[in-house]
Amino acid sequence: MAPRRFLAVVLVAAALALVLPPARAADATPPWGVSWGPQGPSVPVDTAIQVVWSERMNWTTVESAFSYTDGNLTYTAGAWTIDDPTNSSAFVPATALQHGTRYTLHFASTAADAAGNRLDQDRDGIGGEACSPLPPFAGDCLVWQFDTAPPPPDTTPPRVLSTSPAGGATAPPDAAIEVRFSEGMDTASAQAAFSYGDGFSLYTVGDGTATWASTSAPDDTLRFVPRLEFASGGRVTVNLDGRVARDAAGNLLDGDGNGTGGDSYSWSFAVAGDPAPPRVLTASPPAGAGSVPISATVRLVFSKALARGAVAASLSLRGPGAPTLTAANGSVAWSGTRFPDDTLVFDPYPNLETATAYVFALNGSVAADREGLRLDGDADGAGGDDYRLNFTTEAQDLTPPSVARTDPAAGAMDVVATSAIGIWFSEPMNRSSVEGAFSYTDGASTWRTADGARTWSNASDTLTFQPAQALAYGMRYTVTIGGLARDEAGNPLNGGADEAWTFTTASQLDTTAPWIKSKSPLEGQKNVSRTARVSIIFSEAMDKAAVQAAVGITNGAVLTDFRWPNDATFEAATAAPMEYRTPYVVFVLTGARDLAGNPMTQPVQIPFTTESWRGRVSGRVADERYAPVAGARVELGRFVMLADAGGNFGFEPVEQGTYVITVSGPGFEAYTASVEIGPGRADLGTIVLHPPAAPLDVTLWAGLGTVLFSVVLVAVILRRLRSRPTEHYETWKPAKVVTVEPGLPPRDKP
Repeated sequence: MAPRRFLAVVLVAAALALVLPPARAADATPPWGVSWGPQGPSVPVDTAIQVVWSERMNWTTVESAFSYTDGNLTYTAGAWTIDDPTNSSAFVPATALQHGTRYTLHFASTAADAAGNRLDQDRDGIGGEACSPLPPFAGDCLVWQFDTAPPPPDTTPPRVLSTSPAGGATAPPDAAIEVRFSEGMDTASAQAAFSYGDGFSLYTVGDGTATWASTSAPDDTLRFVPRLEFASGGRVTVNLDGRVARDAAGNLLDGDGNGTGGDSYSWSFAVAGDPAPPRVLTASPPAGAGSVPISATVRLVFSKALARGAVAASLSLRGPGAPTLTAANGSVAWSGTRFPDDTLVFDPYPNLETATAYVFALNGSVAADREGLRLDGDADGAGGDDYRLNFTTEAQDLTPPSVARTDPAAGAMDVVATSAIGIWFSEPMNRSSVEGAFSYTDGASTWRTADGARTWSNASDTLTFQPAQALAYGMRYTVTIGGLARDEAGNPLNGGADEAWTFTTASQLDTTAPWIKSKSPLEGQKNVSRTARVSIIFSEAMDKAAVQAAVGITNGAVLTDFRWPNDATFEAATAAPMEYRTPYVVFVLTGARDLAGNPMTQPVQIPFTTESWRGRVSGRVADERYAPVAGARVELGRFVMLADAGGNFGFEPVEQGTYVITVSGPGFEAYTASVEIGPGRADLGTIVLHPPAAPLDVTLWAGLGTVLFSVVLVAVILRRLRSRPTEHYETWKPAKVVTVEPGLPPRDKP
């Protein structure tokens, strides 16, 4: 049997050899990437990253070998999708691809197939070799690049997302202003659109430092630090001009959030008050100074922002044997050192007397800060007392005069060819000596005062020269005041040295009409201070006289005290405080023109409404005999209180408006009425409460009912008697029945 068994085994083995495939050798071929993508330019940002491999891979090693970079950051996070039948892998980044960006994709040579063979991208038969991460990407790594498509056109207008201080908030005087936009901004246009006003002056980005931060997008947050702190107790209104501010794509600001650009955004905030009265911090000349030049000015720096008008009205300068000078006997200029209007410069004219002891004084019962706090002249912490500054002038005027300011300024460019030349001296001058020392030249020709019209200020410290012939375009001019010019005491200019400066005219004729860049108040602004100044910033230097003649205000107000902080900025005040809660319109007519004579193309109207009155509202509660009703409950809007022992009540601060007042007390009927609160209508007088009407007794009601029923019953009986006549009346007889047969005439009466 053994041979037979052996033969059977052989036959089975032969059959198995025919059925089973031959054993394969171990996989030693390294894998490589057959195709990959995306590639090329303008790749959509939502495209997946895909690779088809030469064989089935160990997908864990593939995922760990992968990374990509945008040149700044390297990324690995995302979702993988594997397709074994096609030996392909796809990757969707967790961080969305950015538009207009070049990406570099990298599979390290540690990626391996299912047998553990490492990546052999250069196909040299050896996998896992080192590779270069930079072009041309030689080696066994799979590396390539692509560029995403540029961003689609941005047509969405930017909006303001938040501000600091927020609208309606109260901020400290040293607060910065921050604006966060919905997207990255064109920084230059946003800064040009920025302005803020405090009711007295208008400020632009040039009055502080502007910086930009990237909160959610590049350059989407503007931070502005004013050079001057805000005046305590004031109100600041910030405006972004929607005609100017643009995003990085050029879309105009959508100030009202309606989806359409081109409208402005503004908000207001209050400034925390300061209960300390204002005082003088520094003075020039210093107290007790001697040998002060007779052409000296008085300069004071205060601790707070002062009310210009109140200080000017309180000012005086006295000396024995010398005339008493007031603000009308000189010029009063204001500037800011720490706060707006905290620095006063009084320039008296004519010059002071020599060898004279002067007292410069401010009346403490008149001078006040913007919050209405009276001057603390002696710096004892209590307001309402005078400030005095004593100094003595020089025995003889030996101080040489100097040039304080010029217009055009030294180095000025693009000066209008029709401009006048203005010179401000440090003191009154000998006019003829200045006129003889004046000249200007273009390098080829020289002109003197005889070649134009000259005008002097009353104080003889300012000369304005208007050339008879316009200056040439694109020309550099040099103006000279020779050292022979003298002051009224004979002292030579600069000690005998010439004063010279240059400026350059515009290269061509100015035909551009001026326009208003910023203004205060804003269009439609509410709660404007009754003493607010009107401020207008034009697009260029203006003809001052023409502007002042073209600007006005409605509703009986009058503009006065015109000021020009610079040639493009106009300021004015109303002659008297405006009325409470009253609409006004400031208008600028087309007669306003620039220095080249170009008028505004259309008139401009700036409507606004003044602040409401706020104050104390008081009254008294009494009964019908006018005796006080102590403890009566008085409600006026949101105000509630109990009357005192004298029946008196008072609320503050109450804003002007119409209110419902309700007064009630035990044993009295409630009193309710509508009252109009405002200036001159804050005393509600005596409110008389009445006791409730007494109820009628039930017995009395029953008696009245019985009487009424009896009266009605008698009336009914009498009526029935009158409706049935008695028998003696001929008109009443019993009826007689008469029978009538059909078709026959009735019988004759008996």
